[in-house]
Amino acid sequence: MKPDKMPSQRLFYSIAAAAVLAASALGAHAQDELVTVETAHSPMFINGGIGKGGQEYMSGIARDWPLRLVFSARKDNEYVADVRLLVTDTRGVPFLDISGAGPITYVKLPPGQYRIAASHNGKVETRAVTLDGKADREVFFHWQGGPKS
Repeated sequence: MKPDKMPSQRLFYSIAAAAVLAASALGAHAQDELVTVETAHSPMFINGGIGKGGQEYMSGIARDWPLRLVFSARKDNEYVADVRLLVTDTRGVPFLDISGAGPITYVKLPPGQYRIAASHNGKVETRAVTLDGKADREVFFHWQGGPKS
């Protein structure tokens, strides 16, 4: 290299080093002022159970899902599939929000206490559920009356 280009390279490296140091100092300062934000929850879920084949499939995989929800209506316990489902923790933080759940919905959630609200034809039913990570839970929602579809 030519001697006349050395000062400009030194200047470039000095500026780059200063920028890296400033960025790391800024990052450390910014970390002190960060607000902890709860991460979004994305539980796995599956809907099914329409028809005999769907019901058999859901029955076959049931043991793999710690929370199993079943939705039915009227005196004949006909399955319903147009359920608005909201699962929250005890503080009201939503874990799952589905507008067309059912007739059978399986959910994988971490152990904890949950509130499940299911709405069908404008009527809401709620359940409190505790998942301990060992035993599975099956929860039924049933709405009386309503027109036969």
